[in-house]
Amino acid sequence: MKIGLLSVGTEILLGDTVNTNLAKLGSELYNSGNTLTHEVTVSDIDEEIIAGFAYLHNLCDVVITCGGLGPTEDDITREVIAEYLNIELELDEAHVEFMKKRWQARGLMMPETNIKQALLPKNSTKLTNTQGTAPGSLIEVESKKIFILPGPPREFIPLVQDELIPRLMKESNDKVKNYQFILFYNQAESSLAQEINKFKPEAIDIAYLASKGIIKLRYDKNTITNDQEESFLQNLRDTFTDDIIAYENIDISRILLNLLLEKELTLSFVESVTGGELSARLTKNPGSSKVLKGSSIVYTNEAKKLLLENDTNLKNWPQVTEVLSEKALLDYASDLNLTILGEAGPISSSKYGIGEIFITIANNEKLVSSKHKLNGNREEIIQRAVNKALWELIKFVKNLY
Repeated sequence: MKIGLLSVGTEILLGDTVNTNLAKLGSELYNSGNTLTHEVTVSDIDEEIIAGFAYLHNLCDVVITCGGLGPTEDDITREVIAEYLNIELELDEAHVEFMKKRWQARGLMMPETNIKQALLPKNSTKLTNTQGTAPGSLIEVESKKIFILPGPPREFIPLVQDELIPRLMKESNDKVKNYQFILFYNQAESSLAQEINKFKPEAIDIAYLASKGIIKLRYDKNTITNDQEESFLQNLRDTFTDDIIAYENIDISRILLNLLLEKELTLSFVESVTGGELSARLTKNPGSSKVLKGSSIVYTNEAKKLLLENDTNLKNWPQVTEVLSEKALLDYASDLNLTILGEAGPISSSKYGIGEIFITIANNEKLVSSKHKLNGNREEIIQRAVNKALWELIKFVKNLY
């Protein structure tokens, strides 16, 4: 079954709004055994909506639209699609009364412009929107299904979960995909794929996704036999033992947290180049309060001096990371400390080059320092530095505990 999403909204194309509906829909479909195959984003112009819809309608068995169901003049998705399909719109009087009561409950009078939200395609199925006033619609024409849904994520996602997914699961004859994920660090995507090509099963459905130093390998277990999968995994372990992060689709920060919880270890950070991103990444995970004791952001030399001895050479960053790490280990009374300094650019503020990163990890018995050269723009370097720090911590813990 081919499924397409038409995202309507000039604000998405201008970068004012991030299309989180796309990611959530893809996840919900995948979890239900389906796959989003196409996505088109268009502006709030009728010609563009028609072009995007026609493209998906010709290619897909199911077309889902999001956006353009509001009460204002630029909300025209339902009207444009109905006209394209030569379907009349009918006023749902019951929905008009429903909207009026919602406004009255807030002590307000409903504007006349909201009435357009109760116009539904003739013979369509009304999809109940529990979070807003614009109902969804299901049009079934020429053996194809067209779901017209509101754009705000708090309305779109419940409709996907409550109305869209159950209907697709009842009718899908597709063989459910069973994806397995393997995460790698310290590998280039092309060289990783080249090496894996030497032993991967011929019929395997496999894909690679590289992001900030981490490569996610995904394969469909249903495309190979059990024996083939066992051999494939063994070859991966033999070839990439030191570079495999996990055998599941999980953030590297969660992997570190699980490891620290298992070993009953506490942690502290001193951050400069990452500016708090490292701590934020870890604390997004529930249970992080059992591990992270605290974090210091020392972005300027003045801030670093508050933690350093007077004789520390602030221009010697490898030395500074080591002194800061030992000091923070005592101050926070943590089992581990990681300190990270570096240059993210675009202009260097030191004698070190853009992308040069210094990391020190210390416990009460050992201190390990490393230097890394990371590529990319400022944001990419910062995110790569966060991933590098998390990976270095994972290796440190696995090697010493």
